[in-house]
Amino acid sequence: MINVYFSGMKYFFFLLSLLLGFSVFSQSKTDLYIERYADLAVSEMNEFGVPASITLAQGILESGNGESYLATEGKNHFGIKCHGWEGAEIFADDDAENECFRKYKKVKQSYRDHSLFLSKRGRYSSLFDLELTDYKGWAKGLKKAGYATSPTYAEKLISLIERYDLDQFDKGISKQKQQELFVTHTYGFPFAYGVGLNYMKTEEYFVYAELNSSFVFSGASVGGGMHLFDKLYGSVSANGIYAMFAKDETQRLDFAISPQLNYLLDTKKKKILINTGVLFPLMGVIKKDVIPTFSLIYFLN
Repeated sequence: MINVYFSGMKYFFFLLSLLLGFSVFSQSKTDLYIERYADLAVSEMNEFGVPASITLAQGILESGNGESYLATEGKNHFGIKCHGWEGAEIFADDDAENECFRKYKKVKQSYRDHSLFLSKRGRYSSLFDLELTDYKGWAKGLKKAGYATSPTYAEKLISLIERYDLDQFDKGISKQKQQELFVTHTYGFPFAYGVGLNYMKTEEYFVYAELNSSFVFSGASVGGGMHLFDKLYGSVSANGIYAMFAKDETQRLDFAISPQLNYLLDTKKKKILINTGVLFPLMGVIKKDVIPTFSLIYFLN
């Protein structure tokens, strides 16, 4: 039994290393930027009326996903220059060499200054007559008003918005307002199919109840998980398993525990929990001491 236990743990930690690698490489730098600053863009939109999609697209483009010199050294995510600025300064080459740009202590201050820069300057006033959802009008209006010198500036903004579905944030969707209770469908091994309910507080925890079935046995499970970091969760479930083809009809019910690692794939159009771990039957009805598990849980809106 000890050898089986350690074999199960080796499998578990092997899968952990795979999931860690997947979590690092599955998201682009742009996805990570959006995840980090979407709520801030929505907050600025609600207060000043600049579409969150426009703010995010400009931040992505102007700051190089937050990795430009101005962004890393000056917390300046929008390329706003010093015109009329009385605060700290940072210098970088742009249209000319060694131009003066505004420098901030926090990225949040850059987002706020961007909102003020657009809402308080007359040349951008006509943009605020547009609908918040008219990101194309805003992008073209920013170029026309002279925000940037690139002749394709509007097209670049529109392309970013449409590629990354940034217009979803113009409807005021943020993490705090996301759906939390879901009906779920599960596909995997050793249970081929399942249906259940999942209550998830993204980046905090989730709890669930599920009914599962396969060609050999069926089961019911309840469990929960805690957020570890990034998109990775750790969870454990208690399982009741009915072995329908067991020879002894009086001993077809088994119980098991299942530690798992869970990776959350979360986009505008889908939310999928990718799970891998081990199942430890406890009663001996199922003639295995450890069973590897893998499943995909689809959250239905």
